[in-house]
Amino acid sequence: MPRPPSFDREQVIERATEVFWRRGYGGTTVADLVEATGLKPGSLYAAFGNKKGVFLEVLRTYQTDSAAHLEASLREHDSPIEAIGGFFRGLIDETCDDAHHRGCLMVNAMLEYSSHDSDVRQELVAGLTRVERLFRGALQRARDAGELDPRLDAAAAAAFLVNNLWGIRVMCRRQPSREAVEGVVQTVLAALVGGADQRGSMRRM
Repeated sequence: MPRPPSFDREQVIERATEVFWRRGYGGTTVADLVEATGLKPGSLYAAFGNKKGVFLEVLRTYQTDSAAHLEASLREHDSPIEAIGGFFRGLIDETCDDAHHRGCLMVNAMLEYSSHDSDVRQELVAGLTRVERLFRGALQRARDAGELDPRLDAAAAAAFLVNNLWGIRVMCRRQPSREAVEGVVQTVLAALVGGADQRGSMRRM
């Protein structure tokens, strides 16, 4: 019987996340992971298979944590619209206060590596689907509470929010001004609230 791993897997993933986030997938070597995690190469391979195996687990953990943060944010207010607005306004500080301009690990992986590997692409699509589902639930609650036009297509509006969320994350990589990010967030929220009345694409046809 093989012996169970004698290391803290959560801590290993946390340290590996920092390496991938800082260097990207292509710029990270197994030697980098060995140095960061303190595992011997044999232990790393036994636990994760290879570098991609570590990366996939990093993505799963990152996406789970991100979804949990979003879900908590969307439940912070009695008003679903206020909750969505609070989440997007929080992105302003998150984006502008990132001294290293690392952006979002999911976005970085999508831009760098997803087109070359179906496993990574599948993992990222699963994460996007989870985020979109959370937004859709909040939008449905807002519609049911009378905060949004009852004709609003919650699925289309959720996709709209996800697309803009990723766009804001990408902005972080080019060191935007706070005013620029605030402008984008204000436009997104204004389009959401006014969308059912002014934009046929968000209405049920």
